[in-house]
Amino acid sequence: MSTLLADLRFGVRMLSKSPVVTIVATIALALGIGANTAIFSVVNAVLLRPLPFPNPDSLFRLFESDTQHGWLYGSHSYPNALDLRSQNTTFEHVAIYHTSNFIMTGHGEPARLQGAVVTADLFPLLGVAPLMGRTFVPDEDKPSTGRVVILSEQLFRKRFNADASIVNQPITLDGVTFTVIGVMPASFEFPIQNEPVELWTTIAGDASGKSPVTAQRGAHFLHVIGRLKPGVTPEQAQSDLTAIGARLEKEYPDTNTHKSLRLESELEILVGDVRPALLILLGAVACVLLIACANVANLLLARATGRHKEMAIRTALGASRIRVIRQLLTESILLSLIGGALGLLLAVWWSDVLVALGKEDIPRAVHVGIDWRVLGFTFGVSMLTGLIFGLVPAFHSSKTELVESLKEGGRGTSEGARRNRMRNVLAVAELAIAAILLVAAGLLIQSLWRLRNVNSGFDPDNVLTFSVGLPQTRYKIDQISRFFADLRTRLESSPGVQSASSIFPLPLRGDRFMISFQIKGREVAQKDEPSEDIFFTGIGYFRTMGIPLIKGRDFDNRDQHGSRPVVIISQDFARKYFPNEDPIGKLMSPGIATYEDEAAERTFREIVGVVGDPRNHALSAEPKPAYYVPQTQIPLNEAAMVVKTTNDPHGLVSGFRKEVAAMDPDLPVFGVKTMREYLASSVSTPRFNTTLLSIFAGVALVLTLVGLYGVMSYSVAQRTNEIGIRLALGAQSRDVLLMIVKQGSLLIVLGLGIGMLGAFAVTRVIASLLFGVTAKDPLTFAAAAVLLAIVALLACYIPAWRATKVDPMDALRCE
Repeated sequence: MSTLLADLRFGVRMLSKSPVVTIVATIALALGIGANTAIFSVVNAVLLRPLPFPNPDSLFRLFESDTQHGWLYGSHSYPNALDLRSQNTTFEHVAIYHTSNFIMTGHGEPARLQGAVVTADLFPLLGVAPLMGRTFVPDEDKPSTGRVVILSEQLFRKRFNADASIVNQPITLDGVTFTVIGVMPASFEFPIQNEPVELWTTIAGDASGKSPVTAQRGAHFLHVIGRLKPGVTPEQAQSDLTAIGARLEKEYPDTNTHKSLRLESELEILVGDVRPALLILLGAVACVLLIACANVANLLLARATGRHKEMAIRTALGASRIRVIRQLLTESILLSLIGGALGLLLAVWWSDVLVALGKEDIPRAVHVGIDWRVLGFTFGVSMLTGLIFGLVPAFHSSKTELVESLKEGGRGTSEGARRNRMRNVLAVAELAIAAILLVAAGLLIQSLWRLRNVNSGFDPDNVLTFSVGLPQTRYKIDQISRFFADLRTRLESSPGVQSASSIFPLPLRGDRFMISFQIKGREVAQKDEPSEDIFFTGIGYFRTMGIPLIKGRDFDNRDQHGSRPVVIISQDFARKYFPNEDPIGKLMSPGIATYEDEAAERTFREIVGVVGDPRNHALSAEPKPAYYVPQTQIPLNEAAMVVKTTNDPHGLVSGFRKEVAAMDPDLPVFGVKTMREYLASSVSTPRFNTTLLSIFAGVALVLTLVGLYGVMSYSVAQRTNEIGIRLALGAQSRDVLLMIVKQGSLLIVLGLGIGMLGAFAVTRVIASLLFGVTAKDPLTFAAAAVLLAIVALLACYIPAWRATKVDPMDALRCE
């Protein structure tokens, strides 16, 4: 221990004797370690942190796959989910749920709340007790029981001022009285999603107004989660589910043919989509740290040249090579720990920046921060970094030619040559790593550019959207239709509004409704019915959104509840189902049933129009076949209003809120967002990945250029006498310039060659993140190579130019 303390004290003195080297090295290490720590803090929160429930590894999501349509993660109907729960033998608990919106009135301003409709066994399954009150009991799943609700701690605090007397008191949701029976703790979150759930009610209190107990077996809208029994493996559970799926398919062929059951870890479902991108980013910052290590190693090699006599004296006095290496490693590890401490401070700030940049794309982002795992990672990386950049200088410095080093004026020529070769190797490695990062960043930049310039199929400029939900307890079918028609009229009469309409679900918001249908004259068995996206639109929707009408007509005032049923299809739908024929006038029958008109399920609708193909789900996804039915014929109690304005619509929002309040003061307006903002959200994930990787590539480029500049500057300093002699013997400045640049060019060519080969292999990893560009795009490879070559040559040119300014007399006098 005393020897270690002595080494540390001596290391501090040596670092303080070279303040410039110490400061530059510390900054490089702080940047590299800080970036790694920041990314790891996200990886830790998203991928490594277990779910906040007891025994989280036994939690699995159960899905209904559909081989006919290619769905791997399909939802369940309520009857199927009940059969799954009763027939399985491998799960300790199985719970059923779905998310839903609620409108709360009577406690301050009307508010739209995100809720979850669940079965009573959800909370025992998750193993979480309430903060106060109780959770649901099985009898409360039955439609005949009174409606009860559990509040989140956030809602309890925000809307009820954390007043415990609210338990066992009534509140009004969607015009219906619910009794508050409990409050969950602040740490409880389920389902885990970007928009936190604020309340939970039972299946008996389904916000749709109709209990799923009587839902059709073909109506798939529910999620199922289960906890494995102790000792049961996922493979055994999957075998059990396969058998249940086969029984359901045999017993209910109309609705369960082509369907099977599968399970997936709950954590994997939550983080699976972001895992590849986060691991790629973690690899990228590791490359940045390697470049920083190479830079610091070069600095220490350069400093070691001035310490070769010190090492020789130590050796002459009896110090073993291992003892010298230990002293030098102590200095490098001390340097890396200082850089790690500064990097940790940077990581605290950078983590907040990362969360802000990726708040729409990073699940569990609220948990990103510094904990014991992050601290341990930072310490481990700092130690490893100290070893990585310290070993090479330590081994080179400890191998001393004793006699030559102790001679007065001895330069250790062979030793200097070895160090020069090592510095060149490190510079080539830096160039290669930088080339890989530049190519990867270039591919993502080009992918993002193509994505942003893809044709969305509609005109998003000056289009504002907001949603309104009508409680079915107060609005019947004819009232719903009339409300949205009157609201459209009011909006269109507002100053600055060109047109207005409505739709459900709103494109690019993440919702997707797929309903099967029959085509007149081509009827098939129910189990073989095709299924495509369906949208419920108001009059004037296509005009408001700038979606072209290809043929036929738009919905108009003729299309009312009780009039001739009509439907409009997209071009892709027409190509797929009516190839080489005119679809106008053809009849199709969507499997739609309203709660008040069950007979509407098999009503044939006349195709009256064909419209363009908007990208309704994501800019990165090709347009899907879709069909549209008029909201005036099948009114839904919730719709998104779309308003086309002459200028920026943000200034009109308050006026729109007043129009809704004038019609019904108990209706909140929510989801206020422009279509431009939805488009931006659609590319938020690739923008996040591209931004970070581009930053890392930029930092890597700067560090590489600094490293290359340092190598060339040191080379020029070492060859000052040689350059002076050359100039004295008549060499031209141009010859000296070319000599130095040629030396640097050789390093650049080697680095670029290795880097391009490495990029060719590595970029296949990011292929899944690309849009409209291949991982081997030659233009990107060429651009990255040219950029790196130009700036690297500049880093070589400056020391070369300085070499031409050497005074031959000064150089010879030193000699």
